[in-house]
Amino acid sequence: MNNIIKSENKNINIGIQLLRTILSFNIVVFHCLDNKFNTKYIYFFCLMGVKYYVPTFFVISSYFSYKTFSSKNIIKLKERLLRIIIPYTIWPFIIWFKYSFISGWNGLEDNNKFKILFYQLLIGKPFLPVFWFHFCLIFWSIFFTILVLILKYTYNYILILLIILSVNINYFDYINILFKGIKDIILVAIKDLFKTIVYMVFGFFLGSKSILKRKIEIKIKIILISLINCLMINQSINKRKLFSLQILFISNIIFISFSTIPFEFIKNKNINSFLKQLTGFSGGIYYLHWEIKFRLMKSFILIKKGDFLSCIIIYLICYSFSFIMYNLFKNTKLKYMFI
Repeated sequence: MNNIIKSENKNINIGIQLLRTILSFNIVVFHCLDNKFNTKYIYFFCLMGVKYYVPTFFVISSYFSYKTFSSKNIIKLKERLLRIIIPYTIWPFIIWFKYSFISGWNGLEDNNKFKILFYQLLIGKPFLPVFWFHFCLIFWSIFFTILVLILKYTYNYILILLIILSVNINYFDYINILFKGIKDIILVAIKDLFKTIVYMVFGFFLGSKSILKRKIEIKIKIILISLINCLMINQSINKRKLFSLQILFISNIIFISFSTIPFEFIKNKNINSFLKQLTGFSGGIYYLHWEIKFRLMKSFILIKKGDFLSCIIIYLICYSFSFIMYNLFKNTKLKYMFI
């Protein structure tokens, strides 16, 4: 058992973990900070997360998903899927039950409460909107798992076709034509799926190239290539249609930069241990912050929308709760609700 724990700790990339922590803070800022702070210098510190946290999270998630799938290790594959599915199903059910039968909430006080739960568990909406990310992640993870395990090398061609399909549907507005007549909430979920194909595929590409194991020189070359791509896209006449791809390339730079410099050179065990504690609960912060924000902005005088200090307080509350609960359930599968 100790060997397994040591092996897991050895495989942790501190740079990527720290990037996830920064992005999780920026998610809190994006959802809680008022637009009047856009002109403040403190807001620019969070600009990376506001613009790039979604594609970067997808790149990170699909990167590690690919590493899991390609290993063909059933135990690792099962653990990967559990890590996604457990928080996706348990958190919404707990909060839905609370609002349905204990405290009450406008959207759940009518006879549609079970329909709302059904849609929430099916597509990650509408009750807890932060779980749309997990809906896309679960869908594409299962889809790509089938491609990797059954079609083997052929799946690369299918990924290319999916990218082409995604670009066409997203940037030429075909999705409203293809899915005309479908209930709005389902249509939005389908749009989310197609919008995230490019990010997921790019993470798979980075995984297939084993980016984290490459030498610094190769990583820097990839960053430079991405920068050139960004410049080309910026000069494009159709740059509005390609804005999502521009974000993808910049998130690529962020991902590779954090995986390279300077964190993989940290050899001090005390520093590594501190960073692991600091960066271990981005998942719990992501799952909890929406509910914490919703509750505290109504009842806690220090928490108010538009205040940067409020964002920090909400983040620290989510982190503290995740830290305590993880240590309480670290020997069970419920630990995946907080990491």
